[in-house]
Amino acid sequence: MFIDTHAHIHQHDPDEIAGIMSRAVAADVGAVITAGVTVEDSRKAIALAHGHERIFAGVGMHPSDLASPLTDADLTDLSDLAALPEVVVMSEIGIDHQERSPDRRWQEEAFQAQILVARHHGLPIVFHVREQGDDYDAHSARDVAVAILRESGAGTPGGTAHYFQGRWKHAAQFLDLGFHISFAKTLLRISDLEETARKVPVDRMLIETDAYPQPFKKNRAKWTEPRDIPLVAEKLALIRGVSADDIRRVTTENALNMLGNRSKVVKTAVRGTA
Repeated sequence: MFIDTHAHIHQHDPDEIAGIMSRAVAADVGAVITAGVTVEDSRKAIALAHGHERIFAGVGMHPSDLASPLTDADLTDLSDLAALPEVVVMSEIGIDHQERSPDRRWQEEAFQAQILVARHHGLPIVFHVREQGDDYDAHSARDVAVAILRESGAGTPGGTAHYFQGRWKHAAQFLDLGFHISFAKTLLRISDLEETARKVPVDRMLIETDAYPQPFKKNRAKWTEPRDIPLVAEKLALIRGVSADDIRRVTTENALNMLGNRSKVVKTAVRGTA
């Protein structure tokens, strides 16, 4: 079955979870990793994963959610959470240069510190990088992220550039550091992504939905959910000239390989024995 390697389904109304997961399984999605964006939100992700055998958690502080510098107490809490069996990735962490994003120094310090937590626990790093418009100068979010990932030895636990929307030259930088590239529904509409989708090595591709509540879409049926993973797989298959089954097989194996020691419970879910 497919693995949705990055979502935020724990942020949905609890009454919706059963339906979301039922629709996911019907679409051949056997496991979903739901990522926390603050310490408290990470606890919610873990709580949901604890009660659902096909849901797994990520923990982390999203760069856009930093109301102040990350404290030692925050890092201790995140480290304690990272040790729990429901947790399979350090996520969501990263760098965000959108206009209203928090202080960039706070972001960089938090990213570096959380990478060290991930390394301590052997957790893959699923990271967020977002520019301010078409920001390709020497201080772009991508350049900052690459420098921190390299300097922090983040390639040791590995991980992925989630919801990738950059150009091939940027994907190549992350690949050179040992990371995967994760595609989402943006692949269906951003033609510039097709070059990366063609060129990324077969053993470095992942797929995701980044599914979170979307009340700005008035039609609830149009909200992105893990059930949409096959749409991404079909587009990726079309671009690469293979079958959607091929994409399912390789992206699932890639995700399990990325998860390393944390893959055992996820493997049970996607092999249909959960």
